[in-house]
Amino acid sequence: MNAPTLAVVLQICAIALLLAEIFLPSGGILGLATAGTLIASLSVGFSQSSLLGWSLGGIDLVAFPILLRWGFRQVAKSPLALQAHLENGSASPNNPALVGREAIAETGLRPVGLVLIDGIRHEASSTGAFVEAGQTVRVVGSEAGRLQVRPLP
Repeated sequence: MNAPTLAVVLQICAIALLLAEIFLPSGGILGLATAGTLIASLSVGFSQSSLLGWSLGGIDLVAFPILLRWGFRQVAKSPLALQAHLENGSASPNNPALVGREAIAETGLRPVGLVLIDGIRHEASSTGAFVEAGQTVRVVGSEAGRLQVRPLP
């Protein structure tokens, strides 16, 4: 294999290792292998000709950020990624208008959980006894973005 072909093959391996580093947990080992392969590719390229070395370096400067951005977006869409939004509702801001309303405990409140008011989830804490899921509660206050509820008899 001649030097220009070797440089291009090493470049392709570096790109493959970069993508593997994004999608596979390796503790940085694949990242180090990417860097080593990239340095080897540039070294072989520059030893052959300056034009080849600078061309490979330019490709790296364009391709690597694009691949990193694409890869991290794919990881963020993965079902394994932490989703930072609540479905069908959000955390409750201080809302005194809900005081006195009845709600259904969507989860157990031991003492914190979720209650359902008009189809919207709200974070709530029980002011006393544990509340089981499905139990009816009354909103008695709202503090620090969390409703305070008391179980109904």
